[in-house]
Amino acid sequence: MFAPRKLLSLWLVLTVVAGISAQGFADRAPTLYRKAVDDNAITALNTRLQAGELQLPVAGRSGRLRALLAALAVPESSQTLVFSKTSLQRHRISRQSPRALYFGPDVYVGWVPGAAVLEVAAGDARLGLVFYTLAQDPEVPPVLRRDDSCLSCHGGERTDDEPGLLLRSVFPDDAGDPIASAGEADVTLSSPLEARWGGWLVTGAFEGPHRGNGTAVREDGGRWRVDGKRAADLRAFAADFAVGDYLVPTSDIGALLALEQQVTVHNLLIRASLQVRTLLVWDRALHGEEGGGLRESTARIVDRLARQIAETLLFRDEAALADRHAAPAPAFASAFLRQWPVDAEGRSLGKLDLQKRVFELPLSPMVHAPAFAALPPELREAVPGVHNLLLSFATPPKRLDPLEARLLGAWGEAEALPLDGRVVELPVAYGGEGGPHMADVVAHTGLSVEEIVAIMPGPPTRSTPSAAIRATATSAAWTRASPRRGARCR
Repeated sequence: MFAPRKLLSLWLVLTVVAGISAQGFADRAPTLYRKAVDDNAITALNTRLQAGELQLPVAGRSGRLRALLAALAVPESSQTLVFSKTSLQRHRISRQSPRALYFGPDVYVGWVPGAAVLEVAAGDARLGLVFYTLAQDPEVPPVLRRDDSCLSCHGGERTDDEPGLLLRSVFPDDAGDPIASAGEADVTLSSPLEARWGGWLVTGAFEGPHRGNGTAVREDGGRWRVDGKRAADLRAFAADFAVGDYLVPTSDIGALLALEQQVTVHNLLIRASLQVRTLLVWDRALHGEEGGGLRESTARIVDRLARQIAETLLFRDEAALADRHAAPAPAFASAFLRQWPVDAEGRSLGKLDLQKRVFELPLSPMVHAPAFAALPPELREAVPGVHNLLLSFATPPKRLDPLEARLLGAWGEAEALPLDGRVVELPVAYGGEGGPHMADVVAHTGLSVEEIVAIMPGPPTRSTPSAAIRATATSAAWTRASPRRGARCR
């Protein structure tokens, strides 16, 4: 028979599971989104503002925008413009008054000319994503105020009922209103290029069809199309709006593509983090605080999410840019690169390519973002093991490019194998029943006992063999010395 405590825990878990379809994980323990206190780049900025350490002065038509971007280290060159009425202040958005968006690794800022507030979304380690407004009135003290009403759009079906970001490609009419009967698409890194940017302005070098820079017209057969024009910069739209009101004269193709991959990854990391944190609470309710490991169902979900995250970070199904002759604006490419780490050999995941793919290296810089670091350890440490491949050569090849191309081709053609396994616990202990082998480790490593003890503690990790394995020149980015107290293998 079940003990009363176990019965109560089981009832709590079943109660939570029963309502899962009606409510996202963000509204459940341990997140409790609307009741929880936010803690992120914006709350830190508010602290500085309230202490008088920082000012956000009003300047020109854009008000506090330039000062806010500088305070958040968001580059002005990340500007992209959207003229479709698809956001909070839609009544102010049109071809004559496009909305401007700016972004950094963990924060997004929106500005509409003449609007009373700036719109901000910031990554949050606990809540995933939190939304704010900042008053533009110079008589109002500059404080960013949390606005959960944004969840009516940014926390619904389009974002899987979790806080998230939306990038929509629509068929806009002359006023900027989406034509509902024409359809629309939520843009991700895998969206066809010809279906992107409906309702957006696109500047810079790019060849081939897309839906940007124009309004929709209906063909004789009833189909809708957008006849957009090529634009080197925003001066191509000088007849539509006051280009000088905007911080930079671009809505750069490089910024658009970088934003789309970032939002794709960011949304996935948020959803995965919120889900796994909730499942871990359920597991503790069943097993008690003393532990007991992951339930088999939780372990399967962690494996699935780890694979999905790894594949997205590695740009699986990314839309190819070959033959598009695209190039980012130099100002944006340089500013974006500075936001991401550089290794000892001068390589960075933030270096844009736009010839064959968005980035020069086939791994998203979001692996360095706060949203990835905020993943629960049980999930975060499972991601690197999903797609690892160690190659040993009798004679090292002179060129790695052909080998990489062959491996990437094999990855695309490989079929997933249904692998059913079992969890095997491999405890690691020094001294006691584990045997007196600490001395051997000291002798082998040259480290002291204290140094070894400091290195070793860490949560259990999962290693998941993958049916299809992808190797890239950036595999070293996944290889991090990660201390282990034990291992859990499937």
